[in-house]
Amino acid sequence: MKNYKKLASILLVSVAVLLLTAGTSNAQNASEQLFEKALYAEEMKGDLAEAIKIYQQVLKENPGDRQVSARTLLHIGMCYEKLGSEQARQAYQDVISKYSEQAKEVSMAKERITHLEAFTAELTREAEKHMKNGNELFKRWEYESAVKEYENAIKLRPNTSMALNAQYCIGQSWFRAGKYDSALATFTKLIEENPKSNIAPVSELMVDHVKNTMENEKSKEKQINSPDGNTIVDPETGISYTKIKTFTGKNDLISYTSGGFNISPNGRFMVLENKVVPVDGSDAFKLVEMEAMRAIYSPDMKKAAFFADSAIWEVPVSPLTGQSVGQPRKLVSGRYRFQYPVSWSPNGEKLVFERVDKTITGDLWTVSVLDGKIMPVTNSPEFENSPAWSPDGKSIVFKKERNLWLTSIGGNETKMIIENGGFPQWSTDSKWLYHSNWENSYLYSLENNKNFKFKFPKQVGSFGSFSPDGKRMMFYRSSSDDKWGLKVVSTSGGPSFSPALGCTVYDSQWSSDGRLILAQSENEQGDVVYKIIPLTGENPVNVGIEVNVNGKPLPFTASKDLTKLAISVTREDRKKDLYIVPFSISEGRTIGPAYSVFEGWSGGAFNVTISWSPDGTKLAVVHDEDIWIYPLNEEKPFKITNTSEEERWVEWSPDGTMISYLVPFKQSGILHVIPATGGVSRVIHNDCEGATWSPDSKNISILSGDELEIISLTGKKIKTVANKKDLGLDDYSTPHYGPDGKKLAFIGSYNDKFIIFVYSIDNGKIIRLADEYADDFKYSLRWSPDGKWLSYLTEEIIKVRPEGSMWEADFEEIKEKLAKE
Repeated sequence: MKNYKKLASILLVSVAVLLLTAGTSNAQNASEQLFEKALYAEEMKGDLAEAIKIYQQVLKENPGDRQVSARTLLHIGMCYEKLGSEQARQAYQDVISKYSEQAKEVSMAKERITHLEAFTAELTREAEKHMKNGNELFKRWEYESAVKEYENAIKLRPNTSMALNAQYCIGQSWFRAGKYDSALATFTKLIEENPKSNIAPVSELMVDHVKNTMENEKSKEKQINSPDGNTIVDPETGISYTKIKTFTGKNDLISYTSGGFNISPNGRFMVLENKVVPVDGSDAFKLVEMEAMRAIYSPDMKKAAFFADSAIWEVPVSPLTGQSVGQPRKLVSGRYRFQYPVSWSPNGEKLVFERVDKTITGDLWTVSVLDGKIMPVTNSPEFENSPAWSPDGKSIVFKKERNLWLTSIGGNETKMIIENGGFPQWSTDSKWLYHSNWENSYLYSLENNKNFKFKFPKQVGSFGSFSPDGKRMMFYRSSSDDKWGLKVVSTSGGPSFSPALGCTVYDSQWSSDGRLILAQSENEQGDVVYKIIPLTGENPVNVGIEVNVNGKPLPFTASKDLTKLAISVTREDRKKDLYIVPFSISEGRTIGPAYSVFEGWSGGAFNVTISWSPDGTKLAVVHDEDIWIYPLNEEKPFKITNTSEEERWVEWSPDGTMISYLVPFKQSGILHVIPATGGVSRVIHNDCEGATWSPDSKNISILSGDELEIISLTGKKIKTVANKKDLGLDDYSTPHYGPDGKKLAFIGSYNDKFIIFVYSIDNGKIIRLADEYADDFKYSLRWSPDGKWLSYLTEEIIKVRPEGSMWEADFEEIKEKLAKE
């Protein structure tokens, strides 16, 4: 009996094992079939999304089979890699970290990551080239070509932040091209497909912006920008100007006509720093493959000189093509970059330049391009600069302080010839000087010692040079203008946004609801006005300012709650009277009479010498280098400092109890804090270049040397926010606290590129913002009240007309007409 029971037990166990084995085998077969189905979708059908879906099902149904899971996860990574998705890397990394004992799959995952990194890096470089090309085409108004470049970037790096930015740029391109339906569809799709991304906030603004623009277009005929006429007769002087060349597309590269702009001695090339644009319309080119500036050809067109790597260089060029035909050669080392260009001697053997090095600064010297020998031209305590060698080789004209001076070559005569002279250029016969001091232009006759004011139409641009034969004056009008603009960027990241295209902005303040920005701007006559700029793209509204004051009112700042405007009036003695006027941002106008708060203010930059109290009831004003408190009621003003020092950068603490200020010292300043009611000030930092209060008034963030720091009111360092060397920066701006006090924003610069940084005080994390147009100078950061946006001001070159154009006028006619005035 016992044997029978034992045998039965053995049979039952055997049957169970057989059933279990059969079940496992069936499950394995089903799993293998499912895997094969996914593999077929991946490799045969190319339906990667479907393949990923099936592979994920395999993972779900086989949690205990580590080999199957590792192999399946590996293929999920391969699918994502083929899709160009960043999720591929994470899948491979999961194989390595979760299934380390699966040697074959782990080895393949590591190999794929290595390959992915190299391949991705190459794709990223190519995509970045397309983005850069797209941005250049966008700036030249070649919007359809720009779209193609952005689309190429998306194809190379789909499902990445770069792809989102490229898609946003496509929307902007359609918007600028006037294809509003396409722009609206692009931004709407971005939001729908990426609702949680950092591209969504700015895309939402653009949707509103496009809709408002479409509504505006329905109510008026679209204004089409058209070129100026080919001939202009100045109604004031009667002088005729003729357009002789136009430049569009890839040859429309002369974006400004100051600093490094000049026309070659033979009149065949326009030069801007290192760019050379042939006047005959052939392709533009770089003079040298260096980061060169201030390039200028020799009179015989056989050589050119330029600044690079803080030195003066010379390179041989072809007189026919203007292109370099040899290796650049360093002539003079020092600190040369933004100075006035060197000037060639007529025989092309020497250069005259303003010497700037560790030994000498602000004297004129010559250097021989044959042997590198340098010789002094001037030696005085004043600064000499902007030299120009006369075509006859006899003289050099230069600026000393505000005046123009002339020195003879080989002689001892040096004399002042023009008071308040501008940057000089010689006529071909060496008998005339054109000079401009930015505001006004003049022609000076050396024979008659007479200075003629020379005003020409803005349609012809800026003076470029005299023609090679000396019979004409040549002008160039760029298709771009230097603009001071306003932009905003989401603090979560993404591209920046311009709420008012083409609107000049010098200062800005957010409304309390974060929907409007009050901006100091200018009207068509160049007068300073205030504008209300909606964030959603409606047309800016000029603020109505009706005040009865003695003189021309200049609105310059508003109280923090935007209920009062401060206005200044410049008196005949150059001092200013300050007024306050009630203001309503909802009505867009002043709502009461102006009343005087300060007569005979000594003046100064408004952001440096004036600060509103947080409650808007007082002004702190630097007057005659001391700080005064001006209550905006019947109370008398009172002085809270009385020192021989010069107070600057005055700022109220957010709680209204204290005032900080800087006393300039060497290249920085000494930071003081004083009670707003008066009393004894105390020094809290001896090397401060800028400071901002924390929202709770307990700390101050400062810029000092290489570091951004947070210090207490006793001067103790609490935290180092950033070191500019660690961030690879040359310089940065004063940091600004976010509304909740948990973040700091600042602008960093390197190689003339400007990026906004946001620093988290809690975790020390730093993110970069607004780097899609890093070449634009950025300043004046402002947080929105909810902390979701940062606004900033820019100085940038913006294309505002279809083409650049070259003009000329007859020099004899000019001299004749000027002589009659």
